[in-house]
Amino acid sequence: MTSRTDVRPTRLILCALLALFTFSSTGCNYLGPIIFFIEGPPKIEAEYKLPKERTAVVLVDDPRSQIPRRAIRVAMIEAAEQDILRKSLVKDLVSGQSALRVAQSDQSAGQMSVAEIGRAVEAEIVIWATVDSFTRADVARSQEPAVAFRVRVVDATNNEILWPGDSSGHPLVVTLTPRIGTVASDAGASTASELKLAQNAGQAIGQLFYQHLVREHLAE
Repeated sequence: MTSRTDVRPTRLILCALLALFTFSSTGCNYLGPIIFFIEGPPKIEAEYKLPKERTAVVLVDDPRSQIPRRAIRVAMIEAAEQDILRKSLVKDLVSGQSALRVAQSDQSAGQMSVAEIGRAVEAEIVIWATVDSFTRADVARSQEPAVAFRVRVVDATNNEILWPGDSSGHPLVVTLTPRIGTVASDAGASTASELKLAQNAGQAIGQLFYQHLVREHLAE
């Protein structure tokens, strides 16, 4: 004699198989949600794995003075540092503001390489972001604040670019979508939006080096 406890799981399995067969045979797109729950939400793989046992520093370079205020560069550096430390991507992280001070003190001569700046602050690896453009919000042109930059990972010890293969760098664009009218017409709101943009850009740098969810991805 078959008990009710034996029949119930069998019925559930048969119902599930019948439903799966029905969905696939009718051409309905019901398998997407099933696969989603099995595999989890879509993810973006790391572009590059940082050498975990080496000391790193984040350098945000603005050779054409695109960023209007130093505080924005600092916010970008600190956000990248926080993300890298949160994920324990390197053994140790030197303050990026130290590298920024070294770079700015050398601006008149311009003789120091990125590797030399790294060595000056006792870092073995430099995560080097070069700013190409910084766009401020403009209500007249419906313009959203955005920053475009390129990222490289430099071996300061051996004077070489570890990543990417293209020495010009890995391009990123980060855009903030605020209430443009408010941002453009209010100085305080504009400042806050620029700092938020910098924080997002810094986190986008960190995201290059670890797997993360598509919905968390900040760069275009």
